[in-house]
Amino acid sequence: MSYYASFQGRVFLAKRNALGQAIEAQSPGNVAELKLSLKTDVLEHFESQSGQRALDHRMVKQKSATVMLTIEEFTKENLALALYGNHQLSAGATVTDEPIGVQSTPAVMPTVGERYFLAHQKISNLVLKDNAAMPVTLQAGVDYTADLDFGAVQFLRTNNGGGGGATPPVDFAAPVKASYAFGAVTEIGIFTQALPERFLRLEGINTAQGNARVLVELYRVAFDPLKELNLISDEYNKFELEGSLLADSTKPIDALLGQFGRIVQVN
Repeated sequence: MSYYASFQGRVFLAKRNALGQAIEAQSPGNVAELKLSLKTDVLEHFESQSGQRALDHRMVKQKSATVMLTIEEFTKENLALALYGNHQLSAGATVTDEPIGVQSTPAVMPTVGERYFLAHQKISNLVLKDNAAMPVTLQAGVDYTADLDFGAVQFLRTNNGGGGGATPPVDFAAPVKASYAFGAVTEIGIFTQALPERFLRLEGINTAQGNARVLVELYRVAFDPLKELNLISDEYNKFELEGSLLADSTKPIDALLGQFGRIVQVN
């Protein structure tokens, strides 16, 4: 009977404890592609007796393997793994009198039309005031516009527009200061952790064999940092993670199953 294969399934990535056991296993979500590539570094010997210089022996010097995953879900856990980063939930709070624009002496007003970034995002209760002895509160939609989600401000004018007639415009006193509340956001750093190792487990089904169950376990995968991340695309974004398969010294040196991993045909 022929046994063909076309796999799908759920991938799980787990941390490892000191005993080599998988802990804190989580699925990265939809994995569009998972590949295992094996490689040997071989020393070849050619005889020197027959006049043919024929290859008569090969000796394996080294064995290595790489793993590649194509991940489609941009969760904080996936991004932290790909970026060698950590993720944290930063709590919300309030800010009082945060100066806007380039800080210099003497202070200068922001330029009309340019975009200025506040220190936080997810803004609410935004109030802008100038630095006069009796501060003037700027009007949203008249003096400035704000993107509250991203925490950004653009100025429409740098004076009060005047009172009409003979009353000339009065410039706002620099610097303009922002007071606001900001909400909790998730932040993910880049290159803030050491090389991550994971226990990889595929709970697979072979769709070419009536969805027969197949289990794949790779005991130690040391992932490389992300090579490329498409931040703007016309298609669904995805990213590839590559890593090296390492020997697991917590497993016995077994001639049958070894120290790298196993494939189990469940049914």
